Amino acid sequence: MRESKLTVSQAMKLYTGTGLAETILGLAAYDLIFYISASVCMTLMIMLGEGISYPEAVRNISETPAGDCIMVFAPAIINVIILLSQYNKDKPGGKLFRTVKGGFDTFVSYRTGAYISMLLSIIIYGGVMLLFALFGLIGLHGGVSAVIAVVVSSMAAMGVVTFMLLIKNEAVLGITSVLVMFAVTGSCTVLLPMLTDSLLPHLYIGILGAALIAVSTKAYFSHYKKHIWN
Repeated sequence: MRESKLTVSQAMKLYTGTGLAETILGLAAYDLIFYISASVCMTLMIMLGEGISYPEAVRNISETPAGDCIMVFAPAIINVIILLSQYNKDKPGGKLFRTVKGGFDTFVSYRTGAYISMLLSIIIYGGVMLLFALFGLIGLHGGVSAVIAVVVSSMAAMGVVTFMLLIKNEAVLGITSVLVMFAVTGSCTVLLPMLTDSLLPHLYIGILGAALIAVSTKAYFSHYKKHIWN
């Protein structure tokens, strides 16, 4: 009888200790907690420093890209950490994971779950940020455009960094991955709302990001199986 494969959620739980749904909600929660904490601190500092009310402080923040930059930080760094978790043989658990049910197929399921988790968590994060912005609870210089930009640019950045996972030197990989992730998400989130009122560029970046993820993950799995897994 043919052995059944582990599901994506089961593979995620095997590798990380949490299933797909828990991972998605957990990542979205981390993003939101960081942003809310940083935003509240910045708003309180402005309120106390200038002796103004909360709504006035929010308006002051929205006059600069400061809030937009904070919105980028948490998902960017979390996504880099997830993408760089490759479980090489010489890393903790590396040899063990090569003996589990399904072997490399289970690794592929885990990584697929990781991408799904990153994508859905950033969409949830963006949705909540959108509500915050619409109700005037936070100050975003780019408004709705900035929220959409951080979502679609995160997709594009994931695709680019996945291609970079083929770099052998870990120090170079780590540094360049962080720089690229922040450069792509940060520049798009801050600049797109300034450059155009249209949302078409956001759509194009989203489509490009989806294509990059599809192509880069295929190349990554092929490279990983040949040069790292075996």
